[in-house]
Amino acid sequence: MKSFWTVTTWILSGTPVVLAVVLPFVATGKAAILPVLLLAVPVALIDGIRRYGWTALLFFAVEAIVISNFFENLSVETGFPFGDYHYTGGPQLIHVPIYIGPVYFGLGYLCWRVAELLLAGGRRRAVDIVALPALAAVLMTVFDLGSDSVAATVNHIWEWEHGGGVFGVPFTNYLGWWLVTYLFFQVFAIYLSRRRRAVRDTVQAPAPLVYAALALNSVSYFLTADDITVTDPSGTVWSHEALAETMMLINLFVVLPFALLGLRSAARDPQR
Repeated sequence: MKSFWTVTTWILSGTPVVLAVVLPFVATGKAAILPVLLLAVPVALIDGIRRYGWTALLFFAVEAIVISNFFENLSVETGFPFGDYHYTGGPQLIHVPIYIGPVYFGLGYLCWRVAELLLAGGRRRAVDIVALPALAAVLMTVFDLGSDSVAATVNHIWEWEHGGGVFGVPFTNYLGWWLVTYLFFQVFAIYLSRRRRAVRDTVQAPAPLVYAALALNSVSYFLTADDITVTDPSGTVWSHEALAETMMLINLFVVLPFALLGLRSAARDPQR
């Protein structure tokens, strides 16, 4: 049974890599990246249940979705903590599309596991409770840094009502991303620290592999980007190719190195 779940995890982890390269050539808009993000969910479910157990993973899923949805809706209403924006698609949970919650959960779990690998040299209580959630939130934020401008300005999945200086996105968005994701990572870290049940060893490589796939997706997206201009709600005109190029470079030189360092740590200790 253990080998069955290991093989299943590898298949689910390899699929996003293939989709990341192929999808931008056959799909447009959110269809070029959303399936890759959503495939993080089954990877998180299988690895999380085997590593932490049903109860702990369910706790993480619920608190991550509740905290993220609360602050997303709060920001749509008030502008805090992300800034002034609104979603354009549905169906929605109040003001936020339903699929956003699973994205926070799946991507959040990947970032948590990659952060564990990056901090594997120091298995101390302070590292687990303080440094781990802070680093996991950084991994979440740098992913958004490399994708938000295209998602908002070009694909109009959401729209920044006053634009922003970071390629049409306000800097408050990234501060908000770090804060909100840090909060649900911190809650999970405290929860795990109070449990007596030991964390079980699982295959290490899938999480950084899927995280790397998200970076690779931006390369294919850049290669297929149309030579057009887009105008954000503030009236600023942007080049689609320039935004795609920026997204690709951020992913290649920030997201991908984190993923590769995680894979390096996984190679040293394949199961932990």
